[in-house]
Amino acid sequence: MNKISRKEFLTTTGAALTGLHALGYSSVLGANNTINLGIIGTGSRGNYIAQVVKQIPSLKLIACCDVREENLEEGLSHAASNAKGYSEYQKLLDNQEVDAVVIATPLHLHYTMARDALQVGKHVYCEKTMTYSIEEAQKLADLVNNSPATFQVGYQHRHNPLYQRIYEVISEGNIGPISYVECTWNRNGDWRRPVTDPSLERLINWRMYREYSQGLMAELCSHQIDIVNWILDEVPEKVSGFGGIDYWDDGRETYDNVHTVFEYPSGIKGKYSSITTNAHEGYSITFYGKKATIEIRDLSGHQAAIYAEQQPQSQEESDDADAITKPTNKAWQQGEAIPIKVKGQAGSDVGPTRMAFEHFVDCVLNDKQPQSNITNGHNSAICVLMGNSAMRNGTIETWKKEYAI
Repeated sequence: MNKISRKEFLTTTGAALTGLHALGYSSVLGANNTINLGIIGTGSRGNYIAQVVKQIPSLKLIACCDVREENLEEGLSHAASNAKGYSEYQKLLDNQEVDAVVIATPLHLHYTMARDALQVGKHVYCEKTMTYSIEEAQKLADLVNNSPATFQVGYQHRHNPLYQRIYEVISEGNIGPISYVECTWNRNGDWRRPVTDPSLERLINWRMYREYSQGLMAELCSHQIDIVNWILDEVPEKVSGFGGIDYWDDGRETYDNVHTVFEYPSGIKGKYSSITTNAHEGYSITFYGKKATIEIRDLSGHQAAIYAEQQPQSQEESDDADAITKPTNKAWQQGEAIPIKVKGQAGSDVGPTRMAFEHFVDCVLNDKQPQSNITNGHNSAICVLMGNSAMRNGTIETWKKEYAI
C-alpha cells in the first residue's frame, strides 16, 4: 500500500487548519518552519540525539520523557529553556505544541509508542530496530501507510556520504557481480552497564533480557543488515544460524555471540556475526565482487577501501578503475587497498546522525518520503527476527509472502 500524502489526507478528510492543530501540525505549518520536538527516552542514545538536535536550527527540543529522573534531567539540559519534562510518554504526546517525537526507548516499547504518536498526529523518528516482533512490524506498516505523518527509522548510515558513494560504485557495476557479503560487529566486553540498585537491573540492562530485547541482532547487526538490503535491493529468502550464551555466565538471556547466514533471491549469501569476547575486526562490511572487493571498517564504519581482484586487461578498464577511486594504476594492479574518499566524510556517528535529522526536517516540512522509511524499517526488523528464530529454534527461516508491504 502506498503512503498517502498530507495533501491527499486533507482533501479526503476535509480537515481545516484548526483540525491540524489538534493533530499536532501547528508549528510545522508556522511561518518560521521550526519543528517542535519531543524525545521519548533520554538514556544514552536519547541524550546523544538531544545534543545533535541542538546543531539543527529547524528543530527545537521542547519536551523530554524518561522514567529515570537523572536521565530526564540530562535530556532537559540539552533542550530549550522552557522545555517540559515528563515521566509518562502519553502526557508528552498530549502536549499540543509537540509536532514530532523521537522514540529512543528499549525495543519492546517502540511499537506501542510509535502507534500512539501516529494516532495523535505526531511525526515520528523511531530508532532502530523498528519493532520487537514481526506482528508489530506488520501492524505499524499499516498504520504508517494510512497516516499523513512522516515516519523515519534511525538507520543513519543511509545518509552517510561514504555509504552513498559505495552504493553508487556497486550499483554501477564497478566491482562486478557480488557473490558474498560478510559483516562483523565484534566487541570485547560484557556489554553491561553498572547498576547501583539491584532493583534497576532489568531497567538499565534491558538489552540482556528477552522480554525487552532482541539482543545483538537488533542492537548491532540490524544496521548492517539494512545497509546490505539497500545496496543489494533485496531481502533474504532464507536465514540460518547459530548463537548462544557461551562465555558471560551472568544471568543474561540474550546471546553473547550470534552467527547468521542470509540467502538472497539472487543467490548472494550474506553473513552477519557479532561476538562479545574479541574486538578484532570490530565493525566491518565486506562486499566481494568478481572484479574487486569493497571493505568498510573503523570503530563504527566510517572508513572504506577498494581492492582490485585482477589486473586491468585494457587501457579502457584501467581508466574505469581510476574513475572509481583515483588510485595509481600500479596500486590497482597489485590489489592494494585504495581508500574511498568522499566530500564531507564523517569521522564519527555525529555527522550521519545530524544528516538523518536534517533529512527528517526536510521530509516533515515538504511532505517527502524519508530515505529510511517504514518499508526498509519493516524489512530489517523481520530480518533480525528471522535470524533470532533460526538460532533459537535450530531452523531455516523463510521469508513469507505475507511479509511484503
